[in-house]
Amino acid sequence: MSRVIAVANQKGGIGKTTTAVNIAYDLAEMGRRVLLIDTDGQCNSTDTCRARVEGVATLYDLLFEHEKAEECIQHMEKLDVIASDKLLKNPETKFPDDATRLFTMRDACEEIREQYDFIVIDTPPSLGCMLSNALTFADEVVIPVTCDRYGMEGINDLYVTINATKKYTNRNLRVTGVLLNKYKERTTLCREISNGLPEVLKMFDTTVFDTKVRECEDCKKAQSARMSVQAYNSSCSTAKDYWRVCEEIIGR
Repeated sequence: MSRVIAVANQKGGIGKTTTAVNIAYDLAEMGRRVLLIDTDGQCNSTDTCRARVEGVATLYDLLFEHEKAEECIQHMEKLDVIASDKLLKNPETKFPDDATRLFTMRDACEEIREQYDFIVIDTPPSLGCMLSNALTFADEVVIPVTCDRYGMEGINDLYVTINATKKYTNRNLRVTGVLLNKYKERTTLCREISNGLPEVLKMFDTTVFDTKVRECEDCKKAQSARMSVQAYNSSCSTAKDYWRVCEEIIGR
């Protein structure tokens, strides 16, 4: 049985896409069969993985044009990708206007689920039907947060969305952990936010990952080069941290 992991936080700028891409890549490097699904209309995960958008079937076609999931998969060097699409920037009106609207992704992807050990979903930086679809399909959620004054903004809203999903569409959904991103160990602010996490963890009934992801210059260079950090420089601090995060995910 595959594990479907949604990387979710509706706040932008917290490294959600970087986390999704690097978790997917590292799990594949560890010998797992991995599919990355990009549900964000900005197509950042799609671009980083160098997947195509034009002239191919994308997530838009899968969800709204009745294309088979198998036809939407692009086989990249390390992992498979279902690409996002610019047409997904405003998807709310595209979903069915009935009780099935939150199950669209789950139903569309069911036929390919057993082909993979892990399916990683990069979710959009907003609350809405696309995020709810991803959570309904997922088994678990990884919540990246940054150690800055605004890092915890919107956590209450995310809790409401996850709680509603567990109540109405996916009662087995669990939060695997909160991941501290862009961490600077020596700063007082990072320590203060780390110390304030217990209330957040209690809210989601979860724990914080032991590994805290540090951001280094090579992380930014990897993004510019459209590569995972591991592929760009496996010896940099960010690459090592994401590798350890994947080891934690496998162990949980």
